[in-house]
Amino acid sequence: MKWKNKGNLYVIAIIITMLFFQSFFLYEKIEANEKRNYINTIEEIFQWKRHSLEISEAEPLLDNKLLNNAGDTTGDWFPVGLGRIGYPDNYESYLAVINSVVSERYESPHKLSESKATEWHRISLAILAMGGDPTRIGLDKNNKPIDLIADGTYNREKDNSLGEQGINAWIWALITLDSMRYKIPEDAETTREDIILEILQQQLNDGGFSLSEETADPDMTGMAITALAPYYNSEETFTYERKSTGKKVERTVREVVDEALNILSEMQLANGAYESMEMENTESIVQVIVALTSLGIDIFSDERFIKNGHTMYDALMNFQMSDGGFVHSNELDEENPSAQPGKSNTMATDQALYALVALYRFEHGYRSLYDFRPELNDKEKNKIDELNKMIMEVDDDKEAILSLFELFKDIPVEERVYVTNYNLLAKKMESLQIENDAKSIVENIGVNDNGAGTIIPIFTESDAMNHEITEEDLQFIEELASIDSTEYAIDIVTLLRKLEAAEKNYENEIKKVKEVKVKINNLQEKIDHLNQSIVDTLYPIEQLQIKDEEKVNEIQISYEALNEYDKKKIVNSEDIDQAVTKIKTMKRNKVMTVVFGAIFVLSIVLFIYRRKKRVREKKLTHYMND
Repeated sequence: MKWKNKGNLYVIAIIITMLFFQSFFLYEKIEANEKRNYINTIEEIFQWKRHSLEISEAEPLLDNKLLNNAGDTTGDWFPVGLGRIGYPDNYESYLAVINSVVSERYESPHKLSESKATEWHRISLAILAMGGDPTRIGLDKNNKPIDLIADGTYNREKDNSLGEQGINAWIWALITLDSMRYKIPEDAETTREDIILEILQQQLNDGGFSLSEETADPDMTGMAITALAPYYNSEETFTYERKSTGKKVERTVREVVDEALNILSEMQLANGAYESMEMENTESIVQVIVALTSLGIDIFSDERFIKNGHTMYDALMNFQMSDGGFVHSNELDEENPSAQPGKSNTMATDQALYALVALYRFEHGYRSLYDFRPELNDKEKNKIDELNKMIMEVDDDKEAILSLFELFKDIPVEERVYVTNYNLLAKKMESLQIENDAKSIVENIGVNDNGAGTIIPIFTESDAMNHEITEEDLQFIEELASIDSTEYAIDIVTLLRKLEAAEKNYENEIKKVKEVKVKINNLQEKIDHLNQSIVDTLYPIEQLQIKDEEKVNEIQISYEALNEYDKKKIVNSEDIDQAVTKIKTMKRNKVMTVVFGAIFVLSIVLFIYRRKKRVREKKLTHYMND
């Protein structure tokens, strides 16, 4: 009896111990989930951005310091992350500025760029993230709305080859096209199938993608998967010649993407990170995270992307600095001197932001990062969620599988990417030899001609721009005549958009603001011309000659005519003083050379004269003595 009781005690002790460890591990799991507080990390990023740009808490993040870079890589990616988390900010100011920037750049022969189609793609995505419509942004020379989607994707060939930039342009063209599921007109230069084929053709032997290497690069492989994600559930077979081998192949998008996923799994490091050019870095992790969330893959449960218990999220967070920003790499990158180890970097931080946003959107059931359409309603979402669940639970019953396939076909083509378990259903259908007559996704995914991007106030309630014209606005308009600096360029274009959107007629005020806008644009042109003149005239400074004095003086006069704010826009302005000093030194040296030369010549003449004089005097003395 005693031993029996002791045995029971042992059993109870073991159960208690197991329960303790179970609760311990459960606590650890809960704590780990709590640590994945994306919103807190995103807030830390915003605080870093404020600190790095010296923006106060009372000011919007999209202030002049950021808006001055609108239309540039450093000014467009941050708005994508900002808008996709719905952080309340001055979205209309970005749209006003980019509207002006695009219009002005379209006045040049090459518009946004001669060779980089991705200029159209990046700006389009930023506009959508800010709630704008990239098919109607700015005005061209004929006073017609500019369509960045058409010009940067399916009609790019009218101005230049879409592929001149390589696979990068094809990838981002497809991402941009599907950001609103845009239709492609019948008379377009390039079709969706053309773009998809260009991407598929550039798959490497190892299954991945790269910009120029023969082996997979995680960044480019991730981007390619992101672009192809809307077609993962497509049954179309593409026949093409793979460029890396020259061999003709037949592949579905799903087969290509699965091969790319396999190589990404193999490339993942033991700590969950990725490296590019033999260097672990933030951006590589980011592109893979965005790719997987685009396919509906959970990076916290899919064993293919967990190494030694480490996820990509763990690896990403290892790159966050104490100031809230993210470092590019913990190693010195000699080819990227702006990214220093231990120092938060703008590009790395901006990309980390939208990776965290992509994870948040995935885990909370929102559309993927680059899908800017209105969110699915509850009925549509529940229908898809239920179908995903039933596919996971179905056995090999033919009738049940046929029933699920009918439910799948009932999902609109443009939404089928969100049926994340369809590949399992397709495999069962293939094994049971069930005909798959699903509609072509490539041919039917385009449903919108235009439309503004959707902003969901995930972070907090979003503030819509108040178009009411205030007394301060009217006072500012009265003071416009005295403005002689580009310092107010952002304020001008923002105010102009506000006036044009107001319900009341502000025709006279709009006229005044437009006049000042022209004045500021002209001043900016002078600044640009001055910067170019410095390059063309002053360099190399060592080779300047006195004959260059007039041009150098003109540059100095133009520079001194600028106010202090605009002087800061002159690149290497200190070289102007150096050039002026060099010219003055050369002139002084020339004068000194002339003076010393004249003195030398005069000395010789005087010497000869005196010598001749002495000779004459000696002859005269000799003559008189005789």
